[in-house]
Amino acid sequence: MSELKTEEEQIEAFKNWWKKNGTSLVLAVSIGVAGYFGTQAWIQSEENHVSEASALYQNMMDATSDLKLESNQKTVAFIANQLADDYSDTGYAAFSQLILARLAVEKGELDEAIESLNQVKETTEDASLRTISSLRIARILLEKQELDAALSQVNEIVSEEFTVQKQELKGDILLASGKKDEARAAYEAANNALTGSASHPLLNIKLQDLVKS
Repeated sequence: MSELKTEEEQIEAFKNWWKKNGTSLVLAVSIGVAGYFGTQAWIQSEENHVSEASALYQNMMDATSDLKLESNQKTVAFIANQLADDYSDTGYAAFSQLILARLAVEKGELDEAIESLNQVKETTEDASLRTISSLRIARILLEKQELDAALSQVNEIVSEEFTVQKQELKGDILLASGKKDEARAAYEAANNALTGSASHPLLNIKLQDLVKS
């Protein structure tokens, strides 16, 4: 995936991949594991399991269409918890926790948002989703002015496809810490990581502001 894809595009790409390949992946694993012991029944059970998770997730997405309604907020929270408890082996559980974290941030419940994002990091095997969770946790910690913790979270990120986001956020944290020279170096690293003819106007503004100061 391109380095310039936003986090939401990364999530959408993974969701589309799971929709196309999730069931077939489960089936492939099931054939090797089940062997001669009820393979067909086990396959059908796994198909039903993934279908149930998909239906729950779709209901959750329907509820996110208007999160100003308290009833929809409760529906999102309920389904997210159900997916985490009963369908943690599907990609839908991770997606639901990302949505739950977003809802918590919008309500100002920052600790709850971090808890949901940490759950994604602990349960998903997808490196991109773990990285996205780390970035979002770091932003929340920056908002809370817990700068050392935010920087530690960013420094955990090793995925090269998120270099731009990582270095820009690192610059934001360092700038908030009063470390202008280090912040400028991070912004420059983010700018250098841009590929081709890509542009990042906000990043340019941050760099220009530091040059002027």
